[in-house]
Amino acid sequence: MGNNNLNYEEYPAIGDALIASFNRDQSELAEHYKMMNADFVIEFQNAIDAVRKTASVLAKTEELKSVTRQLYGLADEANQKLLFLIDYVKDAGLESASISSIRSKLTTRNIEGAVYDLREVLPYLESHQAELDAGNMPKDFLKYFPPILPQLEAWNAEQIAIVSNRKSLVEGNKILFENAYSYISKVSNNGKKVFKDTVKKDDYTISKLLTKVRVEGKGEEGPKS
Repeated sequence: MGNNNLNYEEYPAIGDALIASFNRDQSELAEHYKMMNADFVIEFQNAIDAVRKTASVLAKTEELKSVTRQLYGLADEANQKLLFLIDYVKDAGLESASISSIRSKLTTRNIEGAVYDLREVLPYLESHQAELDAGNMPKDFLKYFPPILPQLEAWNAEQIAIVSNRKSLVEGNKILFENAYSYISKVSNNGKKVFKDTVKKDDYTISKLLTKVRVEGKGEEGPKS
């Protein structure tokens, strides 16, 4: 649907920016496209407002970002622990291929598979606790893993549920998004032609607007705990 580089949650911001430029430049645009008049901008505004009102889609997007950040943060932390565990296991003369496989799954974000395999390998490692303790492995190192497995599972399940729900919500609002994008696309394309070789062209170029919107969005994010 629409521009593959334009995310659903960015439609309102891009639409607002184009509407502001449209209102500023309406007389010049109308010289070349007579249908781009006051009625057109009202219709454009209504289309953007209709997308804006799909707050549930946007809320789910932000929720997904939060869950994904937590899930992948913990997965990366566990992956780093496993990197050291491979050395401890090798030094003890134990099999390490399964741990390397778990690291690969965490890296490719196959969380479910990694958790399953880690549950399978932990009893083996615990049965060789003495050999591991005799080497470089810090005391209680293996105790790190059991408590994080349920958390990884919970966040992974939540992420899957949010993605599924978001897809349903987006599909339910597909016509609204397509209508909004038709206005975005038309104003962008026409504006770039009218203001070709001028500084105003950037105000109608979606890639330029996206860069600005995304930079501003990052600036609005508070410090991460």
